[in-house]
Amino acid sequence: MIGPDRDLVDEAAKIPKDWPAWELDKELTCLPDVGPTLASKLIARKRPRLVPVYDSVVRKVLGTKRDHWEPIRVALREEDHALHIRLLRLKEKADLPEEASALRVLDVIAWMEGSHPDTVA
Repeated sequence: MIGPDRDLVDEAAKIPKDWPAWELDKELTCLPDVGPTLASKLIARKRPRLVPVYDSVVRKVLGTKRDHWEPIRVALREEDHALHIRLLRLKEKADLPEEASALRVLDVIAWMEGSHPDTVA
C-alpha cells in the first residue's frame, strides 16, 4: 500500500496521519522488541528514498519528534529543493553509490553531528 520507492522530496502533499507507511510503523512497534528506531529502519530498508530513519540522535540533531517525516519532507522541498540538492551533491562528493539516497546522507550527517559533534564541519 505504500507504493514504490520514490523520493520524499517529490511528495507534494502533506503526509497524512493515515499514510500507509505510518500504519506499518504503528503495526511494527506493536511487535515484541520492536521500538520506533527498529521500525523506522525496517521501513527505510524497503523504501530508502521515501522513509527517513528515526533514532534518538537524529531526533535530537534535527529537532523533530516521532512524526518527523513531515518536517523532513517540508525541509527538503523548501527554497526550490535546496536541501535535497545539497544532500545529493554531498553524496556525489563522498563518492557514494547510486543507491544511497539523499535521506541516507541526511541520516548519516545528522547521526555524525549528534554522536561526534567535533568531527562534522
